[in-house]
Amino acid sequence: MSRYHMATQDQAGVSGPRRLSLLLSALLVSGCVAQPPSTPPVYTDGPVTFSNQVARLFQHHCQTCHRPGEVAPFSLVGYEDTHLRRQKILKQVRERKMPPWPAAPGLVEFDGVRRLSEAEIDLIARWLEAGAPEGDPKDLPAPRKFPTGWRLGTPDAVLAMQEPFTVPARTSDIYRCFVIPVRIASPAHYQSILIRASEVLPGNRKVVHHVQTFIDTTGTSLELDRKEPGPGYTCFGGAGFQSTGGLGGWVPGMTPAEVAPGVAWGIPPGAHLVMQVHYNNPGDTPETDLTRIGIHFAHGPFHRRAHRVQASAWGFWIPAGAERHVVTTAASLREDLEATSVFAHMHLIGRAVKITAHETDGTKRVLLSIDRWDFDWQLRYDLKRPVPLPSGTVIEVECVYDNSAGNDRNPSRPPRDVRSGFETTDEMCKGVVLGTVRRF
Repeated sequence: MSRYHMATQDQAGVSGPRRLSLLLSALLVSGCVAQPPSTPPVYTDGPVTFSNQVARLFQHHCQTCHRPGEVAPFSLVGYEDTHLRRQKILKQVRERKMPPWPAAPGLVEFDGVRRLSEAEIDLIARWLEAGAPEGDPKDLPAPRKFPTGWRLGTPDAVLAMQEPFTVPARTSDIYRCFVIPVRIASPAHYQSILIRASEVLPGNRKVVHHVQTFIDTTGTSLELDRKEPGPGYTCFGGAGFQSTGGLGGWVPGMTPAEVAPGVAWGIPPGAHLVMQVHYNNPGDTPETDLTRIGIHFAHGPFHRRAHRVQASAWGFWIPAGAERHVVTTAASLREDLEATSVFAHMHLIGRAVKITAHETDGTKRVLLSIDRWDFDWQLRYDLKRPVPLPSGTVIEVECVYDNSAGNDRNPSRPPRDVRSGFETTDEMCKGVVLGTVRRF
């Protein structure tokens, strides 16, 4: 076991009437984290058929991604596509691989939970046992409507890739980082640009799997960009530098990043926005993409500021052959925090992660626990209600790695020593708690 108390507490918001710095987190997301419709489906009585029950279940839990023109490899809108993959569907839901929701249940209440209930899994099983019948198409629910364009309305400003990027045909897992200058004038009485919301709008949903953003105040991203021809530069686990925040992210159906009224966050002067886009193009022809980010300005008065607490381990190494290697790190709160979201980040040989809040009175709250880490499904978990954490609370992150030959996700054959870093075959251990604080 390695233990690292390399604590960092990053803040985002107004720290004085004329000063605001952005250190809000880049959302490390991959996969579909859209919130399902507000009203759960009502399954009709009678024999289990696609039209009566199964279509409603998939509409509620799956069609955000599994519909024509979206990132999933097949649609679950019509009967034929669903029937063709019925055995695979049952296997995936029984193993809790789909819908993607790695967080363990029962710790805290999350918003937009996508886990199927045991009754819903049993419903799919009974459908297969009955021969997977279609039923009467007249029983189908009305098609689910999905938002298009800017969900928050016309932005006050738009940041965009400086030129389109071409994704070659029949390629997968292209991670490309694009450096975007932030040329937005801030109000005269603020040093930074105050915003209340940001929204990522992918240019080509056929090939954009997910987007995450990073703020660079060091200029490192410009150097990385200059070293590679064409738009952007190759990146994987992160943007290749220590980011001081971001402007949110995107996966199919994800809600934009928005703070509550009276809360502020913003972009520091001279910063560059780095947008990491994960591309997949299974088609036979090249596709182009020009992804944009819309910014909505905030206006006072502000009584709270957005806040980010990050605990990151660095300088660690994982011995070749280790089946369970544990790295821990921690950060302490310097002021009272109302936590609103939590997420973690590791790379390919990560196996489990836990984020725990240790309060000064001995209270212990497990905010996030993932027993089966999957790099492909890194989600931001929004809390149903803010969790108050007093000043002095220690946020501890425990990362578990499997660097053995038995780990089929290990990229090294035979296993080799793995160190912390930004490359594909390096590792990371990071936990982040997002929320708001009262003091300016």
